[in-house]
Amino acid sequence: MTEKQFLTYWYRGITIAGGVVVAVAALLLVIIATARSILNNAKRAIAIANDIVTNTRPIWELEQTNVVAAQLLAGAEAIERHAAEVADALETPQPAG
Repeated sequence: MTEKQFLTYWYRGITIAGGVVVAVAALLLVIIATARSILNNAKRAIAIANDIVTNTRPIWELEQTNVVAAQLLAGAEAIERHAAEVADALETPQPAG
């Protein structure tokens, strides 16, 4: 192998190695950009999920609301019963005595 052939092969090898390095660097940059995009999308998704939790909290609290409503109804019915008893007592003639 002559010196000229050696240099030709050497330059070809360096060129191929440089191309591989450039390709790997480009792929690495694409991977980094994709990872950043995924991170940004995940942050937006978490923010939206938190908004959903906030907006649907009243739905999850309906059971407690129903319990309180039942207690209020029971109280109102008791008031109605007692008011009827008082009205009946006032309408009943008292014996003269």
